[in-house]
Amino acid sequence: MVNDLRLSLRRYILWSLFSLAAILIILFSIQNSDSFFDGMDGMLKRTMIRVAERAELDTSGSAKILDFYISDQYNELPEKIRSSFKPTDFQPYVLLKNINKPNWFKRPESAQFALLARLPNGDIRYVSQAFEAPPTRQARPFHINRIIYNILLGLIALASFALALQFLMRSVTRPVEKLQQWAAKLDEKQLDSPIPSFKYKELDALAHIIHNSLQDVRTTLYREREFVNHASHELRTPIAVIRSSSELLQRVVDPDNIKGNNAIARIDHASKTMADLTETLLWLGRDTNETLPLNAINIKSMIEQISENLMYLLSGKEVTVNCHLENCELTLPKTATEIIIGNIIRNAYQHTYCGSVEINLNSQILTVINKEKSSPHAPNYIEKENLDDGYGIGIKLIDKLATKLGWSYQHRALNNGYQVVLSLSD
Repeated sequence: MVNDLRLSLRRYILWSLFSLAAILIILFSIQNSDSFFDGMDGMLKRTMIRVAERAELDTSGSAKILDFYISDQYNELPEKIRSSFKPTDFQPYVLLKNINKPNWFKRPESAQFALLARLPNGDIRYVSQAFEAPPTRQARPFHINRIIYNILLGLIALASFALALQFLMRSVTRPVEKLQQWAAKLDEKQLDSPIPSFKYKELDALAHIIHNSLQDVRTTLYREREFVNHASHELRTPIAVIRSSSELLQRVVDPDNIKGNNAIARIDHASKTMADLTETLLWLGRDTNETLPLNAINIKSMIEQISENLMYLLSGKEVTVNCHLENCELTLPKTATEIIIGNIIRNAYQHTYCGSVEINLNSQILTVINKEKSSPHAPNYIEKENLDDGYGIGIKLIDKLATKLGWSYQHRALNNGYQVVLSLSD
């Protein structure tokens, strides 16, 4: 819904310029029409004043020059003029007009004009003129007068501007759309291809910026991937030495030496965690398209074994573990499945200090819930910063692994704990 409300840059510019041009054309058309009629009225007004000044009235106080009728009294004006204008309508040098026009598409049928002029000696003169439409042999459906002419001229100008604007927008937006499509298709393989030209130097500069930025990102990813792979491989040897040394120490240390045995147990547990983390990083850093070997796995047995191996994380804690597991056999990549399930259970054990951990396996859905008892020292899982000490990192790691396998993975914080739901699919 939000995406549909977003403005298109092309449409925004197009409609803005088109609206601006329409307003300007309408205003200039109105000004043109007003200027035309003002000019015609000014010419007629000036002619009437000159006629009033030079006309010689007869004994009846009236005169006629060409089509102008001049008199010194209102009652001497023609009947059509007196029926069109009242005596109170006359003001000195104000042109009065009465145009009988059925509609804009027909020419006027009649028109009356009148003017009151004051002579230098103080006398007044009424000047009037009346027009009648000349007879036509064939009635035309409409007449293109000055107003219709201005409207048509404005529409033609507006249409011409719209076509020119459309052509201009196409010449500008097509390279932009080409740049957008090129950037959308730009991947790791396309980065080595030459950059195409996008007609305008500004767009070419933007394409080079995008290309260089993605090259920097690719270089950084390669460097991080190589570091993880090299570090993980190099850590295997010292981890193996630590584990073998801890096993040797367990044999030679006196069983009654409690402190020594506890220290060896902590070393052994830490080495197991490091080994699991190393395998996880190695598998996550491999090629995404790599096909993992599939094996028939009993998920229930795997969860029980992982839970038993990680019980050392609950040592010294008042935590109860409740397992409700159904038999479930799937064909999955064994190592990847162990890594994901192991990380989920490890997070639950590691971040539960006084409470319970529930592990439920229903069909192909694994649900792990860890709950803390009410205590002033119990962590608040709702607050995001409480996940930054390790739980959040584990969640991000599991999320990446599940995405790589195409599994559904959901997690949410509770008031006194955390819930993780993993849907396995073969």
